Amino acid sequence: MKKKLAVLAAGVLALQAALPVNASEAADKSYEGVTLHVAHSVTDSNADSFQAQFDAFEEKYGCEIEVERLSSDADEMESILLVRAATGNLPDIWMNSVGAKLDAMSPKENCYDLSGEDWITERVNGDYLNIVTDEGTGEIYGIPCSPSNVAGVFYNKKVYEELGLGIPNTWEEFMENCRVIREKTDKDPVMSQYSNASGAQILFLSQYYYVQKENPVFTEQYTKKEIELHESDAYMRGLSKMYEIWEAGYQNDNPLEISWEDAATAVTEGSAVHIFCRTNIMSTVETVNPDAREDIGFFPLPDESREEQGVATWMPAAWCISKNSPNTELAKLLLEFLTTEDAVDIYCTKTIPTGAFMLNGVEMPENVSGAVIEAQVWSEKASTPVMEYFCDIKGPNMATILTMVGTGEYTPEEAISEIESDNAIDAQQKGLEGW
Repeated sequence: MKKKLAVLAAGVLALQAALPVNASEAADKSYEGVTLHVAHSVTDSNADSFQAQFDAFEEKYGCEIEVERLSSDADEMESILLVRAATGNLPDIWMNSVGAKLDAMSPKENCYDLSGEDWITERVNGDYLNIVTDEGTGEIYGIPCSPSNVAGVFYNKKVYEELGLGIPNTWEEFMENCRVIREKTDKDPVMSQYSNASGAQILFLSQYYYVQKENPVFTEQYTKKEIELHESDAYMRGLSKMYEIWEAGYQNDNPLEISWEDAATAVTEGSAVHIFCRTNIMSTVETVNPDAREDIGFFPLPDESREEQGVATWMPAAWCISKNSPNTELAKLLLEFLTTEDAVDIYCTKTIPTGAFMLNGVEMPENVSGAVIEAQVWSEKASTPVMEYFCDIKGPNMATILTMVGTGEYTPEEAISEIESDNAIDAQQKGLEGW
């Protein structure tokens, strides 16, 4: 893969860049006149890569792929898909978040089962298959549509070098680094971005690695209401960390106003030093300040023990096939194609990946940033998907509550009470046993 990408980057013909290496030899025009309807998020940063993959598939099979762009708001997109599922109006293939979000789509009724395909277990990463497979029946409902995202702390390496700071291995060491930055510079030790739901939740949700480490069956116990959230010290530390950063005055003054572009600019330019985010921030860095991308480093969200550090991972959304699609054979061919190295090569000609593809035998290209490589090393060494992939309980007010913690309006104790109440309502509405 690396060799092929280097050739592509050197400027081979546009046709070669758009097609799989063996596309002309394996052309099969038997699906001419057939149209596949595919839907994905309107703001997806990988849209150009998807389109290049679709173009190559069309050339190979003679079909047409009609793309529908869904809402940029995740909750709105989910609501639209749920309505369309209920009315039997799903597209042939659509993008869907995995974990609880996929469960909400009633996949047994709405998603085509891929478990009978020989290529599915051979090509798709086992950890990913675990979260798109029905435990009871073994049915498989999707494949990864893009790379994963690893969460942690991204930091300005130049500032660390100037101040002689070491990579912190514990939260105490991290806060000490922030103290030094605050006292010796005019820089913000932490750039907090709470203007949208994802920015407000990343630090807190990343803490799940340590929750799971403390109690491997925490999610199962909580789902069955055998344990309360506040009974987990590790869970509570996620709230405490957000509150401590605010309380110590270590974050920027306007977290409710800035965008991801503002945050990426501040950290690359060095007016802020740390940001809690996922590896897809590096795509934003490539846009706002590409010359400074190698000035950014990565380390895991620190906790109490230097011996037990790790990261939380956000798994890619899935390409799912409608169980009622009239074109399931062609749809399966497209999903099979999207798991090949040829398709990944095409993807990488349009988008520099910011995480692992969750496909077996696929390497990262050579033009990936150092921060992403560091994050992937940690992902392979010590990681877990975030809690929402294993637990169907998540109240709608989580982001708002966390924003209030991060801006000092709620203490951790006040926040956990609100989260537990919000989650209880959600669990009751979903009819979960014990709630």
